[in-house]
Amino acid sequence: MTKEKLVLKRFVFSSASIAALKGKYEESSGLENGVHPSRVEALSAFIWSRYVAATQAPEKLSLVLFAVNLRTRMDPPLPQYSFGNIYRLATVIQSSEEENGLVGKVREAIGKINMDYVKKLQEGNEHLHFMKEIGGKVMKEDIVPLNFTSLCRFPIYEVDFGWGNPIWVGRVSLPFKNVVVFIDTKSGGGIEAWVNLKEGRHG
Repeated sequence: MTKEKLVLKRFVFSSASIAALKGKYEESSGLENGVHPSRVEALSAFIWSRYVAATQAPEKLSLVLFAVNLRTRMDPPLPQYSFGNIYRLATVIQSSEEENGLVGKVREAIGKINMDYVKKLQEGNEHLHFMKEIGGKVMKEDIVPLNFTSLCRFPIYEVDFGWGNPIWVGRVSLPFKNVVVFIDTKSGGGIEAWVNLKEGRHG
């Protein structure tokens, strides 16, 4: 949490815009031939590149973090409606000068959070080792974090508390800076990006 003044802004990306971004990052993604960037991967790479261009010196490093749902990575998998913050962070350290390859690095980092990782996590020490490692990197280097989390494909527009389905779903303010939350638009295959930054950093 931070005491700095934060501003939360919403940016809407149409399905056509996202398709164009997927095409842009496909060749430079670092993925194997025939493997395409997902909507969230491509949009994350784009937002990260714009954030770096607007806020950082070229020599700085970025710590890109993605919240990963652990429910399906457990053995046996937890029910999808299990309550609680059942997630861990996949991390990538990226040079501000190195835009290409972020998509592939993100997918690789997320892939490491598998059933074996969860088993180690349940032993009690894995998360502490992770926090120590990341904390050490942040302390030693001039690293700026940017956190991503995605609610895409969550059936938020199917919720009905007795008044019918929602017309529009949005976010309240966030107490953390440098956070990007993705939410599906109600129709059309687009994505809303809710970007929470220190005041004056949106450009």
